[in-house]
Amino acid sequence: AEYEKELKKEGFDLKVLHEEIKEESREVLEEFGSKSMQADIAALRADYERAAVHSANETKEITELEINNGICGDLYEGDLELTPEQWKAATEADPLNPTTRRQALTNLVRMWNPIGQPLIPYNYAPGFPADKKSVIKASIDFWEERTCVRFRPDTSSDKDVVQFNHEADGCSSSVGMRGGVQKINLGKVCLSVTVVAHEVSHAFGTLHVQGRSDTEKFVRIDTANIKEGKAHNFLKEPATGFSHYDIPYEFGSMQHYHEKAFALNSSRPTIYATKAYEKFQYSMEAPRATFYDTLLINRMY
Repeated sequence: AEYEKELKKEGFDLKVLHEEIKEESREVLEEFGSKSMQADIAALRADYERAAVHSANETKEITELEINNGICGDLYEGDLELTPEQWKAATEADPLNPTTRRQALTNLVRMWNPIGQPLIPYNYAPGFPADKKSVIKASIDFWEERTCVRFRPDTSSDKDVVQFNHEADGCSSSVGMRGGVQKINLGKVCLSVTVVAHEVSHAFGTLHVQGRSDTEKFVRIDTANIKEGKAHNFLKEPATGFSHYDIPYEFGSMQHYHEKAFALNSSRPTIYATKAYEKFQYSMEAPRATFYDTLLINRMY
């Protein structure tokens, strides 16, 4: 609710946004619903249903998308708080290819300074539970030990600050530096090192892996199993204006959707690995950041 208030304060018309999302989801469903795409899905679904073990990919730790399910309506890709400008890019598809954004969302992500060794001031929202600050510290330590990013407690002279906020229903973050005080929202269930590290990664400027421009080589999306109005969360970045920093596509990235993300029927996937990569079907979304997750941050900065 607080995020919606901020968007309204910035002059953003949520009614228009909801209509744009609805239209975008419809177009994505139509494009992914092509005969050739559905033939691929049918074959992959049959293979999946024949498999003896489905539980290998059941994440033991609850994910941010599961936590946010049904309580955070205006978050992009389930946990991202976009600026009005970013929302415009996120919901504007290429008319010649409705599964692709017209403009790279990554072009609208502001980075933290200085590039080379970014320093991020942070604080805690008033009343943040003292016994949970160790979770935040462990998440910060994780990134500092593996990347060039550094954190420090904020001072009165800092203008751009990350605030860890416990008074939230779910888990969410801005993408990159928003400017001013930007909150990483962490409801009660979100206060684990896994979820906090995931949201901090978004604050660095990362998006979800399956939104890469080359995603169709690796996965197929089963639109028949996507919840109504959620198909826009599967848009991909355009081939031009987008960089994945020469990082291989990684099914096990902490920033890859779980195979059942936004599923109507939670016993079936919305995302199938293509034939060439079927062995990765049960490894989507690792609970911890991988080598490539940390390498991405280092290459970004």
